[in-house]
Amino acid sequence: MFSICEQFGVEIVIINRTEDASFEEDLANDVLEIITVFSARLYGSHSHNNKKIVEELKKVSEEF
Repeated sequence: MFSICEQFGVEIVIINRTEDASFEEDLANDVLEIITVFSARLYGSHSHNNKKIVEELKKVSEEF
């Protein structure tokens, strides 16, 4: 890719370059992302169930 840009006189500037992470760092980041996704799904489904319970309790309390 860089050689093609050189042929056409295009300069490539990398502005967001970070140090290459080690295998262990990449693995740890991937595991954290997986945990985050599953936690969000778990608590999201609990939140939906909690909303149902609160709505039912409101209906019951209105009847009395």
